[in-house]
Amino acid sequence: MKEIALLAIARYGDLIQTTPLVRALRRAHPGARITAIVEDRFCGILPLLPGIDRTIVLNKQDIAWDIATGESPLAPYLKMDEFVRKLEEGSYDLLVNITCSRLSAFFASCVTSRRRTGISADETGERNIVTLWGQYIFSWFNDNIRKYNAINLVDIFTRLGEVPPDGCRVELVATEKGERFADDFLNRHGLKGQRLVGLQLGASEATRIWPAEHFARISDRLQRELGVRTILFGAPVEKHLAEQALAAMELPAVDAVGETGIEELYSLVGRCAALVSNDTGTMHFAAAAGVPAVMLCIGPAFFRCTGPYGEGHLALQPDLPCSPCPYSLVCADPVCRDTISPKAVFSACRMVLAGSGELGNADFAGVRVYRSSFAPDGYLTWDGLFNVDARDEEQVKRRETTWKGCFDGSAKRCGAPGDETLRTFWELTGQGIETTEAIIRAAREKPLPVDEIRRLGEKESAIEAEVKLMGYRHGPLAPVTEFLTLMRENITGEELERIARQTRALYETGRCLAALL
Repeated sequence: MKEIALLAIARYGDLIQTTPLVRALRRAHPGARITAIVEDRFCGILPLLPGIDRTIVLNKQDIAWDIATGESPLAPYLKMDEFVRKLEEGSYDLLVNITCSRLSAFFASCVTSRRRTGISADETGERNIVTLWGQYIFSWFNDNIRKYNAINLVDIFTRLGEVPPDGCRVELVATEKGERFADDFLNRHGLKGQRLVGLQLGASEATRIWPAEHFARISDRLQRELGVRTILFGAPVEKHLAEQALAAMELPAVDAVGETGIEELYSLVGRCAALVSNDTGTMHFAAAAGVPAVMLCIGPAFFRCTGPYGEGHLALQPDLPCSPCPYSLVCADPVCRDTISPKAVFSACRMVLAGSGELGNADFAGVRVYRSSFAPDGYLTWDGLFNVDARDEEQVKRRETTWKGCFDGSAKRCGAPGDETLRTFWELTGQGIETTEAIIRAAREKPLPVDEIRRLGEKESAIEAEVKLMGYRHGPLAPVTEFLTLMRENITGEELERIARQTRALYETGRCLAALL
């Protein structure tokens, strides 16, 4: 394999989360050239990304500005045409599209590639999601299903590249510019030689932000009781959060909000002993620097999916039936922001800075606490530490091993499951296998038994409908039925036997999942 393209029209965090994929591709194909297709808004992180040989940049901001101003109606079309022509110029052995959008599907369809994974578009413009892992990532975009996903996005990206995860954290390379800034910043503020804890105040959405007053309380306790100095991190538009936090503090923190670019932020975060963060990009900088992060899971923050990728991080999840909430939900009373108390966050900081000691469930009242580590197979996993339900933990671990085992081929054959609902589903998918096998046999007969095939087709349609209905009725089955629906959507070809074979594979996958769950 000589040419590999990575289509990542994504945010900073997503780009950081591709680094284990790039690392694994480098290991599997040491002589290959890797081209990253990225958006201009997030080019600032490119100097930090190791393993990228070449970039093609979508000037999306310029195009949006041309459309908004309308001064030259042809300008945005010409710029888009120029970008698409750059995509069409190359020829690749593998295209990995980690971006889950229709726009990225169009871009993927413009790239000449011998093999592609993730979303693309066919000749008619219909989306085509290639590989089981590609279909899996789309299946849990449904807000009601996302909570059942137990596999980190980094591992899914890596499997999209058809390489295994290696059990190592995300990776960035500090630049000389960033290191100079960090040294100067520490010297200017008298922080050289002191133990530092970073506080990331903002997030991309207001629903993910812990109150500034809470950050003030945790800052005071950290400085007073653990003898550390605290640094406030955030983008320029989050300066008001820093002002609110500083006004509520008894012991002032050092304010770095709005003072750092991407390179400077990474180097400065790397000088910290720990980071307390909302679910946002700075958390991934900490993971790449090997700095333990305390993730505050406010609103739609799914730590198992998008949490910091590395060992020893903590996730604090409100112990509420509605947490995490769907992305589409507009909450009139976001109680989760206060459910995570400053006391719980301070206890978590004590854990990462000095060990758990005598901490117990009471130190994290109202909060479930999880810690990250790498499983023997190289995937990231999270283990419950405080206030977690053992039965829930067992179910999560089972879902985690089920999907991986089914897709990676490591799952052992199982008989009928003991759970009544799963057994019914297992039997139903078994009927689907039998019916599609009958269609395959009929498709080989000469002359074609049209009436028999019509009868079998109607029977298979009834099985399909019942499979979907079971997903609507039973929440834990919803991810499976949604996934099978996507598998069916991406069945290709016109020959009856080929379609029947792909449909049989669909039912076999569903039966395997039911047996393992």
